[in-house]
Amino acid sequence: MRRIFLLALVISVLAHLLLLATPDFLPSAAEHPETMIQARLQPLPLPKPVVKPKPVPAPVIKTIRKPRPKPKLRTQPAPPKPVPIPEPPTPPMPGTNATPASTQAVPTAPAEPPTDTAAASEPAPLPSALLNALPGKIDINYTLYWGANGFKVGRAAYIWQVQGDHYVLTSITEGTGLIGLIQPGRLVQISEGHITPQGLAPDNFWIQRGKTTPGKTSVAHFNYQQHTVTLGKINHTSTVPLLPGAQDILSVTFQLAMLAPFQDEQLLHVTSSKDLTPYTVQVVGDEMLDTSVGQLRTLHVVRNQEAGEDAIDVWLAQDYNYLPAKIQINHGKFGIVEQVINGIKVEH
Repeated sequence: MRRIFLLALVISVLAHLLLLATPDFLPSAAEHPETMIQARLQPLPLPKPVVKPKPVPAPVIKTIRKPRPKPKLRTQPAPPKPVPIPEPPTPPMPGTNATPASTQAVPTAPAEPPTDTAAASEPAPLPSALLNALPGKIDINYTLYWGANGFKVGRAAYIWQVQGDHYVLTSITEGTGLIGLIQPGRLVQISEGHITPQGLAPDNFWIQRGKTTPGKTSVAHFNYQQHTVTLGKINHTSTVPLLPGAQDILSVTFQLAMLAPFQDEQLLHVTSSKDLTPYTVQVVGDEMLDTSVGQLRTLHVVRNQEAGEDAIDVWLAQDYNYLPAKIQINHGKFGIVEQVINGIKVEH
C-alpha cells in the first residue's frame, strides 16, 4: 500500500508541472487589459426632514338646542269665594276706646261729593247718622241656652277687626255636652265689608255649616254698582235687588251698635243668604242685665215676630260701645235660643 501511495503522488506532481509548462494555459495581457478601479469616500446625504402635516382641527359640531316652547297658560274658571276661616288676619289697632259709648259718639261729617267711581262702589244711601265708634279688635264669648228653662247647649265667639274703613266680623258657634255629640261640627259665619257714614256696608257674607262642601256653604255678595245681591249656595245662586240699609244676619247686630243710641225705629233689610227680608227694629228701653261679667246697663231693642219670621231681641251694652251682650231668637215651634255674654276682650 505504501508503494502505491508514493506512485500516485509522483504522478500527480508530474501532471501539474506539465500544465504549468504549457503556454496556452495562462491568459494573455492583451485579451484582458488591466482596469483601474477608484473608490472615493463621500458623506452620505442628510436625510430630508419629514414635514409633518399640520393637524387639521376637528370640526366643531355645535348642538343647536331648540328653545323650549313656553307653557301655555291654561284658562280656568274663577274659583268660588273662599270657604270661611275661623281666624281672619289681625289688622292694625285703631285708636278707639272701650269706654261707655255715650262719651265716644263722634259726629261724622257728611261725605264729600264722590267721584263717579266712588259713587258706583258706595251702598244705597241712608240718612246720615252719628256713628258710635267701635274699637279696632274685639273678642266676645257667649254661652248658648235653649228653651224656657235655659238649658246650656253650646258656646259662641265673635271676632271683630277693623283696618282703615274695612271690617271683618267672624262668628264661630258649636255645641257642647250632649248637643255636641248629637250635632258635631261648627257653624262659621263671616261678614266682611266697609264702613260708611251710614254704618256697615257688607260686601260678602259666608255661612258654613259642618263640612266645607259647596252644599254646606251659603253666600251673599253685595254689588253696590249694579244694586244687586247674589244669594244662595256656592253652586246655586240667585240675584235680588239691593235695598237701602242691607245687612247680613251677622253684621246687623254690630250695625245696631254703631247706630246706638237711637229712639226712632230702624228699618233694615237683612239676609241669611236665602232672601232679603225687612227688619223693623224698635226700642224697648234701658234695662239692667245680669251676666258672667257683672251687671250691665243695656239698651233693649226688638224686631217683632212677623208671618213666617223669627222674633229677635237684642240687649246692647251701653258701657261697651253698645256691643251685643245678649241675643234672643224666638223660633216659634222650635223654641227660644239665647246667647249671653260671658267674656269680652277689647284691643285698641
